[in-house]
Formats: sequence, structure tokens, C-alpha cells
Amino acid sequence: DAVDDCKNGCIDCNDDPVHAWDEAVAFYTGSTSDQLLYALADKRCINFKTCGTEGGESSTKTSKVNYDIFGQFALGQQSLLEGDCPAVKVAAKRITDLMAVPLIQGTIRYAYKVDVKMGEEVEKAEGATFAAAVLPRVHDCSAVDAKTIYDNMRVNAPDTNFAAVKTAFENNYECMNIKCNDVGGLYSVAAYSEGAEPCSD
Repeated sequence: DAVDDCKNGCIDCNDDPVHAWDEAVAFYTGSTSDQLLYALADKRCINFKTCGTEGGESSTKTSKVNYDIFGQFALGQQSLLEGDCPAVKVAAKRITDLMAVPLIQGTIRYAYKVDVKMGEEVEKAEGATFAAAVLPRVHDCSAVDAKTIYDNMRVNAPDTNFAAVKTAFENNYECMNIKCNDVGGLYSVAAYSEGAEPCSD
């Protein structure tokens, strides 16, 4: 609504779009910052060593992707107040791009659990849920890679090939406007899991 209702070049006309923008922030964050995508991003940053403002940390801190998203929320709000509608669209697009990161991380994590750790029904269901949420974004870039992820992560998939899932995602990072260091690698205690290291841009 904020993007659609923005009136370009009008400083005093965008109160409603600003309100809609604030609602988008609330829907992303959740009421107590411990639910929805905001919380998921912070949970996955511990698993993928992408916590902190620059990433590269695996502590219980705010994820890099949340810092980046809230930076874009701030830019978008300021652009609305200034009546700069093209800049609002750019910020909204970047936020949408970044929101895929924790979903990718979740899919990769559960692909690893199912394949390498011999996960059972709970892990398979978690993986299928994450994959379903992000598959449309992948499909927009590559139907072939989206099918690879789907075939490996769908409910009742006969088997799951972690390496194939990871590669299928990585093939499309550039198209999805994210980087390898946004996603990171599956990290445990003091090292990346074998075969689950971050890719290189």
C-alpha cells in the first residue's frame, strides 16, 4: 500500500503511505520481536554465522539481514516523507530480496539434517515448509533449480540430496539479489559443517 499510494514530489501528501509503511515494519517484526521473520532471521544467523552488523558472528545477536532490512525500512520511510516514490520502490524491492535469506537458510539447514543427520518426519516437515515459502522466488530465476529444490524437499520426497539443494540455491543468488555472505554457511561450535561452507561471490 505504501508504494502504491505514494504521491511523488509531494512532501505533505504521504501520511497514509507512511502509516502503511509502519504497518509493514510491524508485520515483519512481530509484536514482541520473538516471532515472524525477524525472529527467524536472528535464529538462523546463529546457525549460519551471519549475526552482527557485518555478519561473520554466530552469537545470540541481531542478524546482519535484520540490520540490513531495518536500514531499508528507515530509507523507505524517509523517502516517503520526502515524496521520493521511486526511492521507496527501490527500498521495498531490497527488503523483499533480503526477506528470502532466512527462508533459504532454513531450507538448507533442514536439507542437511535430513540428508546428513538422517532426520525424521519433523525435520522433513520443517524443510518442506521453508522450501515452499521460498520456491516461488527461486522459480522466477530458474525453473530447473526450483524443481531440484522441490524434488528434494517436498513432502514424501523419496530422498534428499543436501549438496544438490545448496547448489540449486547458490546458482540463483545473483538473480535473487543476495550474496553468499548474506546466507553464510552451516556453522557448528567452532567450524562450518563439511560441505556446508559459505559459497564465494
